Amino acid sequence: MAVGCVTGLLIFAHPATSQLEGRQLTAFPEFTVDGFLDGSYLEQVALWYSDTFPFRDTLVNLGQDLKGLYGVQPDTSLVGGKVQADELPPLEPQAPPDEPAPDEPKPEDEGPVEVPTEDAMAADVQKNIMSGLYVKDGAAYSIYYFSQEAVTNYTTAISKAADALEGTADVYSIIVPNNSAAILDESVLDSLGGTNQDQAIRYFNSLYSLNVRTVPILDALRQHRTEYTYFRTDHHWTALGAYIAYEEFCKAKGLQPVDLDALKTIIFDGFLGTFYTELKNAAMADNPDTVTAYVPEGTNAMTYWNKDGDEVEAKVITDVTGWNKNSLYNTFIAGDQPISIIENPAITDGSSVLVVKDSFGNAFVPFLVNNYQTVHVIDYRYTDTNIVEYVKEHQIKDVVFMNNISLAGTLTVAAKIDSMVG
Repeated sequence: MAVGCVTGLLIFAHPATSQLEGRQLTAFPEFTVDGFLDGSYLEQVALWYSDTFPFRDTLVNLGQDLKGLYGVQPDTSLVGGKVQADELPPLEPQAPPDEPAPDEPKPEDEGPVEVPTEDAMAADVQKNIMSGLYVKDGAAYSIYYFSQEAVTNYTTAISKAADALEGTADVYSIIVPNNSAAILDESVLDSLGGTNQDQAIRYFNSLYSLNVRTVPILDALRQHRTEYTYFRTDHHWTALGAYIAYEEFCKAKGLQPVDLDALKTIIFDGFLGTFYTELKNAAMADNPDTVTAYVPEGTNAMTYWNKDGDEVEAKVITDVTGWNKNSLYNTFIAGDQPISIIENPAITDGSSVLVVKDSFGNAFVPFLVNNYQTVHVIDYRYTDTNIVEYVKEHQIKDVVFMNNISLAGTLTVAAKIDSMVG
């Protein structure tokens, strides 16, 4: 009877979230007679219990502490990496401008695109980012694995948007490399396997229609490879890395980039990001990241519309002092919101830009506020807004598609963007 009482009490002691892992835990299932009879209800209860047992975070932390105590965590290791990448095709020379390429037959319309769910896309993205990690001295580096079908589908979707907006807006594509390509020695990269990201990005760029203007940024990032351009404990780049990409975009667009030293700086210490959440690496915990943010000139105000369609006033750079240690990247444009708009009253030339992005775009967007009167942001993962119609409705002049190479190389991301540009 005592055991039964304790068990009953523990049902009410189960946590709903894991602060350590930064996610919602499995919810207790709703009882149905059919579910009970076919056994699915009890399976869901078992899943709930295994994911939410009392003192879960304490025990996970204890396990990691014991690993560190007994020297289980080496200074250098490879996590995952058992992925078979497609062979990267050779780059074909493009036809000279005065010799138009022959028209290729257009594929037949196969009907409406199957739009992936938010959960399916998140799982696909998580798998691609964490599928191969090189861990060394308290830092993790993502390995990239090329997928022919995903890259073809992604570039086709971006080209479809650019062709539909021909004469209306200039469309740019920025593929953000993983930190491994931007930082590691070439010899180390070669030893890790995976796909050469420089060649892969060149291949991405070779597939776009002529209406897509590409902005290569890998060479510029590698020129700063000894600087703090990517986090050690998280897969994102720092504001410095995003600024380097912003400089390259300004060159392509003919804009004058804002001087980084002229901007107000805010610093948040103690950041432990996605790599730490996944690995619980002791060396990472001993040397957490620092998030540096730069407040744009003219305004720090923005408006976003959340998943429920509610309008929310926020900050371009939010003070995240005291927030959970794995949430500090949310200082940039209030995190991942479906649609955001930033109006800079200091600029009155009618300039406007739309950034269609994953979370790498969050640290990039604040810099554009220094050059445009209006900055629009769409996070395609959390809205079904038609991008082409949105650009025309708001008379937007520039469109920037910014995605990390691992996300751009997933079938679900390509399918979602394709569903939003038809």
